[in-house]
Amino acid sequence: MPPSIGSGTDSPVVHFRPRRKRAPRELTRLTLNLAPMVDVVFLLLIFFIATTTFKRAEGILPAQFPRQGSAASEVALPITPIVVRVVQTGPGPTDYSINVENFVDQPTTFIELSAFLKQVRENPGFDDETPVVIRTAPDVAWDHVVGCWNAAVRAACKHVSFGLD
Repeated sequence: MPPSIGSGTDSPVVHFRPRRKRAPRELTRLTLNLAPMVDVVFLLLIFFIATTTFKRAEGILPAQFPRQGSAASEVALPITPIVVRVVQTGPGPTDYSINVENFVDQPTTFIELSAFLKQVRENPGFDDETPVVIRTAPDVAWDHVVGCWNAAVRAACKHVSFGLD
């Protein structure tokens, strides 16, 4: 019988358990998952395409040379629009001011504006095709804008547009 601990013998009994053999692991290969990387690349590509601005080529000016031996050629004058500014001067329906740019005489009412536009169309450099631009501030009453439009229509102006100051 083997000696036990505390029985008076000098050597204690040591219980030794043999090491278990581990089952060999299967070797796994490390692979990269490329799907998220491809998604990110396509998102960046779409972002850069959407935010890119394309510029026109510089230095290309279309021009036509006059034919040799022709008489003095006619040069069309640039069309300068007639700019009418309407300003609200008070809260009332008659509290407005009309200013036509680049002209000394200024109309004060919409009826005078219609007569003024008819008179301007008869001047050299102006005709039925001369554009009329009605510029207003955002606080101008809509009635005043419509009044300017009606004055331009009464003056038989064909090209009337709006703009903000």
